[in-house]
Amino acid sequence: MKNIPAYYEQLASQYDQSRFGNSYGQFLHAQERPTLQHFLHRYPPEHTLDLACGTGRMLDLAGTGLDISPNMLAEARKKHPDRHIVQGDATSMPFPDASFDAVFSLHFIMHLDPAQTMAVLNEAHRVLRPGGCLILDFPSLKRRKLTGGHHDANWHGSNAFSLDQWRAMAGDDWEIDAASGLLFLPVHRLPVWLRPAFLPFDRLFCRSFCKEWASYLLIRLNKK
Repeated sequence: MKNIPAYYEQLASQYDQSRFGNSYGQFLHAQERPTLQHFLHRYPPEHTLDLACGTGRMLDLAGTGLDISPNMLAEARKKHPDRHIVQGDATSMPFPDASFDAVFSLHFIMHLDPAQTMAVLNEAHRVLRPGGCLILDFPSLKRRKLTGGHHDANWHGSNAFSLDQWRAMAGDDWEIDAASGLLFLPVHRLPVWLRPAFLPFDRLFCRSFCKEWASYLLIRLNKK
């Protein structure tokens, strides 16, 4: 397994520009942010945790950020000096039981294997208050099968799931009450100048019955 924390430590100062300073990253951000805001609409930032917050791209939606990478957190602190930003492991969070009403995490589960995913799920359940929610994204298994996924094990986009698999993992502790796709169209194959025009169509497909064939899925699990 590649050393993912070390990878992000080296990338931290260039992360925002390399990932979201181009038309592909901007297209993805334009889908992720409003969908996340919609899923979080009833949860105030002061009682919300951004898990694996990285450089703090979405940290304005949370009062607290947690990440394992000191260099990524240094970038987050520059953007959000008013936020409570903590270094720590997602499988053993340095927070008491029932600390938050909501936890969200983007671009994180894709790096984990199934056992690590369950460990994060259990830890999120511990730090959430009864009735709280966990929002996370992951690569779509149906899309990977359709495109003949080629990702290395335990790396970007390798940990793919279906909604049925998440329902099974949720068991009696969680209920999935919302789901949306992200990146339905092969945006990377479209001319750069044409990509913004396709955003409304991509959003439409991602919210339809076709959502599981998008590249990623964003789900909200409510703690029972």
